[in-house]
Parts: sequence; structure tokens; C-alpha cells
Amino acid sequence: MLKGFYIKISIILSNLFKVVYTICQRPKFGAFGGKSRIYPWAVLESPQGISVGNDVTIREGAWLNTKGRRGDGRPALIIGDGTYIGRGIQINAWQDVVIESNVLIGDRVLITDADHCYSDRSKPIIKQGDEFKGRVLLCSGCWIGIGGVIMPGVRIGRNAVVASNSLVISDVPDYTVAGGVPAKIIKSIGE
Repeated sequence: MLKGFYIKISIILSNLFKVVYTICQRPKFGAFGGKSRIYPWAVLESPQGISVGNDVTIREGAWLNTKGRRGDGRPALIIGDGTYIGRGIQINAWQDVVIESNVLIGDRVLITDADHCYSDRSKPIIKQGDEFKGRVLLCSGCWIGIGGVIMPGVRIGRNAVVASNSLVISDVPDYTVAGGVPAKIIKSIGE
């Protein structure tokens, strides 16, 4: 009976810590919608360049990495209402990553609109910097499976599925399932 009491207290304290963590992180963002929550140990680089919609969940250990706001004042990273972002995700939004509403993103996913420069043979790659390569758009209702990688310039269609551990280097049409390295269309949904 005492063990059950300690478990309940532990759950209450854990939930309280998550609420306090969200309250502390909220003011750092460009926008942070109602009922949205960010779990502990997130790494936030230039969070003023991030807009989070309503009822968004960002799980433990997320790394949200922007270079701040774009030149036109719009956030570099936009996360739509009702989106779920899994544990250990990394999003690099140098200029233009848009995640529309009700998107499901699994754990350990990488989404990036930038890449390292590597054209100068005389310099180590780490010394050559990085640059924006192309807009990333995750359309409403899509699902990115655990370990997925979404590269610059890619559009994931409405209610499309990216299978776990897939590398996406080209667009995935609406209502399709894509998987593999590199990802290819496996089937259409609902046909």
C-alpha cells in the first residue's frame, strides 16, 4: 500500500515538473500556443524564430535549432496545431521548415532545411560552415516514423506516411506510404 502511494506521488511530481518546465520555456519562443507543452531537457537554439501552435506536444530531449527569424520577420520554424513531436528529435530550421496541423513525428527524427558546405578541398568540412538548401513542408495529418530523416527541399504530403528509419530526399505525395534508403513510394493509402 505504501509503495502505491510513493508511485502516485512520483507521478504527480513528474507531471508538476513538466508543467513548470513548459511555463519556464514558453516566453523564449516567438509564439507558443495554448495547451501546448514542451517536456524537459529540450535544447533550444534561437527559439524566438519558432512559432508553436495550440495543443502541440514536444517530448523529452527535442533539439529545435534555428538561426532566428527570417529576413521577412516570419519564424524559421512553424509548428501547427495538434502536432506531436517525439523524443530526441532534431529540427534544423535555418530559414523555412513548416509543420502543418495534426502531424505525428516519431522519436529520433531529423528534419533539416540546411546542410554543411563541403566544396573547398583545402578546409576541413567543420570549418566550411553550413547553408540553407531548401524549404521543408510536412503537410497536415502526415506521420514520420521513428528514426526518419527528412532532407532539405522535401514536401511530405497530406496524410502521407514515412516508414521508420527512412531517408527522404524527394517529395512524398499525398495519401501515400514511402520507405527505404532512399525512400520510395510503397503504396497509396485507401486504394
